Amino acid sequence: MRETTVSALPPVARGSGIREVARLAGVSTATVSRVFNDAASVSPDTRARVLEWATALRYEPSSLGRNLVRGRSELLGLIVPNVSFPLYGEMLGGIEAVLGGRGMSILLASSDDDPVGELTAARKVLRHAVDGGVIINSRLSTTPPAPRGLHWVQISAEHAGLPCRVELDNEAGGRLAALELLRVGRRRLAYLGAPGRESRERERGFAGALSGAGLTYRRAEGDYSELSGTWAADALLAAEPAPDGLFVAGDLMAAGALRALHRRGLRVPADVAVVGFDDAVIASLLYPRLTSIRQPAHAMGAAAAELSLRLIAGLPAESVTFAPELVRRESTGPP
Repeated sequence: MRETTVSALPPVARGSGIREVARLAGVSTATVSRVFNDAASVSPDTRARVLEWATALRYEPSSLGRNLVRGRSELLGLIVPNVSFPLYGEMLGGIEAVLGGRGMSILLASSDDDPVGELTAARKVLRHAVDGGVIINSRLSTTPPAPRGLHWVQISAEHAGLPCRVELDNEAGGRLAALELLRVGRRRLAYLGAPGRESRERERGFAGALSGAGLTYRRAEGDYSELSGTWAADALLAAEPAPDGLFVAGDLMAAGALRALHRRGLRVPADVAVVGFDDAVIASLLYPRLTSIRQPAHAMGAAAAELSLRLIAGLPAESVTFAPELVRRESTGPP
């Protein structure tokens, strides 16, 4: 005769809490907590009995409670200068791709492109007891405030030499831009820059490559916005001789520069070739499509998340520098 096993669990109300699980399993609520926190001090029989009743009651322990016991929040603080800037969205995507597989979430705050705002945002996320933090384009000359044991990872920090950084080789990107404009035969060149270390490094690479070719260049400065690209390009185009090649520190500024060229009846690239920087989504949507120096934003975000996780785990972590890449499109002509 075949033996049949019948569950001895009586019908129970669904959705009960930890006290009901403890009562029916004949243990304390502390023992139930230890079971769900995988404590080694719980015997196998007790663990099995608690889990059986938890299943019958459809009990799910609070993640907040578990994390308090472990001393972890499962949160990574993220501070961005401007939530609307496309490149930062790509970096955020890279961070989320890494954290999603580790059961962690992001707590986002904006610094509004201001050092004081950055300190305020850092204190805001720290109030939520985050396990670690990432700051994009930090303007601080030192690491932001942090409780003992917490480390910040900085992406493209304004000040060099800060620990735990993820960066782009901006100087190499400036050289790539210069070589592309030289490749298409341009000799009257200009740089549309912006404040900050990244723009200075891009200009240094651009200037070095032109110097090696025996050329000089003119410059104007905006603030990375599309509007500033328009008036900076207008200022350069108003002087004689007008440039026949422009290198622009960011793709949004390059969009503004293209508008200025169009208003003056200048053709791109026939009259003026244009190279942008970042290879943001907008680069392939402009007309003509913009040749740009690609900053691998998604990969940089992922690298920052991996660095942060290593620091949270108490493992050694080293700064990472990414190489830029030229993405050639119609604004500099055919290959």
